[in-house]
Amino acid sequence: MRALTIALLLGFAAPASAETLGWGRIFSNDYFGDGHDRWRAGAFTLSHVSGPGWDGTPPTMPEGLVELRLRTEIIAPARTRAGRDDRPYVGISALGAFLHQSIGPFEAATGGEILAIGPSTGHSALQEGVHEVLGFDPPRGTDRQLGDALHLHAQSEVALPLRPHARLTLRPFAAFEAGSEEIARAGVDAVWGGIGHRDLWLRDPVTGQPYRGIEAETTGLALVAGADAALLGDSVFLPDRTALDRRRARIGLHWQPGPEVRLFYGLSWLSEEFEGQHESQVLGSLKLEFGY
Repeated sequence: MRALTIALLLGFAAPASAETLGWGRIFSNDYFGDGHDRWRAGAFTLSHVSGPGWDGTPPTMPEGLVELRLRTEIIAPARTRAGRDDRPYVGISALGAFLHQSIGPFEAATGGEILAIGPSTGHSALQEGVHEVLGFDPPRGTDRQLGDALHLHAQSEVALPLRPHARLTLRPFAAFEAGSEEIARAGVDAVWGGIGHRDLWLRDPVTGQPYRGIEAETTGLALVAGADAALLGDSVFLPDRTALDRRRARIGLHWQPGPEVRLFYGLSWLSEEFEGQHESQVLGSLKLEFGY
């Protein structure tokens, strides 16, 4: 956990001289995908990126860009044939810091999060209130959710951007996580179109969707598609359940009709995460940004 501690300290103690280079955000919900309300039910991620400047790639070591990330997530159970919850309800709030650097031809992001889970996050109460206002059935499992706890979660990712064509960027990557879940992941993303090739790409932890933390003012469209596979060790979110190795596939469209208008919609397929999850799921992701 030493690398996580160093990254968090660097992030939260970023130099005052560092300028804001961009904001990234993405909202995901299964109502925008397969229309159900279970498992990886919803998430929101907001990233602030700062540093000495941006020329299309992160600075080389020892310099770097600092990403401060705030995210929330709700993991909800589904009903088994026996009428029981198939996994615990979890409300998650996380604050993290990540250092983005270039290492030769590679782009690396290293850091981690402090995760808070349990009723004190307020997510279960908020979801119950929203469901009541919208006339939906009450969310399952909120009275049997995992208790309040804090976890440290370390994350690192290394990508190799490749530009075989003026309108195509390929980003094979490998990632590792430890803390609340132990994960080793490998995959690839492709960006095709007129935008996004000199932007800073971040990754949504839940869906794997790439989202932009630094965005050029170039207008146009970009189609993103990708897939990854992960080996899973322990998970605090699945007590007394057998976790399964995971696979994800995704596609989405970024549209930037003006310098300050940025829109995104994507779909992500997530494989079963534990024994007893009876099917995979599809999440929809949105970004709507209108600057003035």
